[in-house]
Amino acid sequence: MNGDRDWGADPAVRAMRLVFAALERAEAGLLDRLEIERLDPRLRAWRERARDRFQAAWPRALAQGLARQPDEAALLYLLALGRALGEEGVELPAGALPDAPELAGLVEAAP
Repeated sequence: MNGDRDWGADPAVRAMRLVFAALERAEAGLLDRLEIERLDPRLRAWRERARDRFQAAWPRALAQGLARQPDEAALLYLLALGRALGEEGVELPAGALPDAPELAGLVEAAP
């Protein structure tokens, strides 16, 4: 590798870019469905709560063989974001969140 110019060629960096892109797509879809504007000032706090839950749950999901693919990680993040939204009184219509009981259990168990 040639310093900073080649860090993007690192397979781990490329994999994380795919994960982050999947998380962003999933979040955008949920916000669209809930008709929440991208500039809503409440988003920062919701995202921070979701991030904390996601960061606590993802290693456990990986250890159980879950959420290994970017789209699966995005499901876990959506569940974490849904939990954060629900805690703040945002109504989530039926079917707004993925039906993934194993992942949901990990999110619920996260501090």
